[in-house]
Amino acid sequence: MRLRFARRAAAGNISHLEQIRELRRIASLSGLDLCPARFGGRAVPKMAFGPALPAGCGSRCEYADLYLAQNCAESAAAARLSAVASEYLELVSVKRVPVYFPSIEACVGAAQYLMEAGPGEMPERAALDAFLARESAPLLKKDRGGEDRTIDARPLVLEASLDGAAGTVRLRLKLDPGRNVRPAEILALMAGREVPVRRLEREELFWIDSKGVLEII
Repeated sequence: MRLRFARRAAAGNISHLEQIRELRRIASLSGLDLCPARFGGRAVPKMAFGPALPAGCGSRCEYADLYLAQNCAESAAAARLSAVASEYLELVSVKRVPVYFPSIEACVGAAQYLMEAGPGEMPERAALDAFLARESAPLLKKDRGGEDRTIDARPLVLEASLDGAAGTVRLRLKLDPGRNVRPAEILALMAGREVPVRRLEREELFWIDSKGVLEII
């Protein structure tokens, strides 16, 4: 079963590992007939998880694949999982997927983010349009060894839109191992300065088909 959760406000400071523990706790207490796995020398439900969030990011699309030992209707699984109280996560949907379907992390090719800033902080539409018209956008990053390196961030921005009245920017960013960028880094490139983001939320995860079309996971 592919489970989709939204993070509650209380989940703001929990780490990706803590979230995985919470997902396993929910599964363990659901009463579903689960396939077992071993982690850290102990038995846990067999699960696979989606990519980690950027720091300080909320989310409406946290995914986990849960392996069941027996067939179960989606509605029955949803009812059992929803009955487990969680301070951090709210179940959004349950969908049956084939056992040998690629894992969530292997499927994910792009993510959509919503960013909100204070009055007058967001870049002007002309700045956003100018960024989208660029052929390249050099961005200085640090590798795992702490060394500086420059990547081209422009191909990673698939779509961008601005709602000036609401003070929000919505970005669709390609996920490319070794070249991933944070939404705030793209916003800074567009504005030509650091933008103080007061709300950041991941809205959707997508896989990219052979024609380059984005499909929701």
